This record gives sequence, C-alpha cells and structure tokens, in this order.
Amino acid sequence: MESINLHQLLPVSGERKPARATRRKVNGPATAALLIKMATEILTASPTLRHQTNITLTDLAAAEKVRKALLKTSLK
Repeated sequence: MESINLHQLLPVSGERKPARATRRKVNGPATAALLIKMATEILTASPTLRHQTNITLTDLAAAEKVRKALLKTSLK
C-alpha cells in the first residue's frame, strides 16, 4: 500500500489572507420573533414534544402574540 503524502494533497498558494466575516447590524426583536416562530412551528407539529415540555396550545397562541409585538417594534 502506498503512503499518501499530505503535501501532495494541499494546493500550494502564495499569500492567504484569513477570511473575515462581515458583521451585519443586529436586530434583536426580529431575531427573537424568528426564533419564536420556529419554536412555535416545531411545537405545533409535535404533540409529544409539547407534552414533554409541558407547553399547551394556549401557550403557543400567547407566544404568537408576543412574536407579532416584537415584529412591530423591530419595524420602528
């Protein structure tokens, strides 16, 4: 069996600058609203998970009201 030389697998490049992620403006209320929406959809589709976490459909309806309020504040 031939041994694989790691240097053969990696391409040789000149200068490599580290990739820099650009920062975007954070919108806390919009992010919270999105997370609430995702959790509500997951819990609505899974009665077992709702039962395990002791969350009722009434709780999910209240969370939806909070989500809508957060979206209103994020648009201002």
